[in-house]
Amino acid sequence: MEVVKWLSIADRYTRMYLDRCLAPLGLNSSQHKYVLMICENPGITQDQFFNFFYVNPSNITRALSGLEKEGFIEKNMNPVDKRTCRLYPTQKARDAYDKILTIIEDWEKDLLADLSAEERKQFGRWMQKIAEKSVKL
Repeated sequence: MEVVKWLSIADRYTRMYLDRCLAPLGLNSSQHKYVLMICENPGITQDQFFNFFYVNPSNITRALSGLEKEGFIEKNMNPVDKRTCRLYPTQKARDAYDKILTIIEDWEKDLLADLSAEERKQFGRWMQKIAEKSVKL
């Protein structure tokens, strides 16, 4: 089996596609998920991202700093815990939100076009199982 090879290829080409399509918005394949999460969860704290994306905290910090610098998010002091900040989308992020979703939906639609509706559901379940297992290992 060459599962790792094919996961790697799919990941690389997905990132290339996202980078190309997100560039006009001023985003890349590493940043879009933060914009989506902040738009969907205004006031989320930086610490909460680890449980969603399973990436190194320093990568989260770097991504959020870049998004703040580019005007996609605002950081406000958390009134409950002064050691943390709450993150909010700017109008620029809200304007990009639907475009990001469309880009992702179009890619998924193209990738899964040859699968039946049931196969797409099963594939999604398998990918989730694989991802969850990889986090645990």
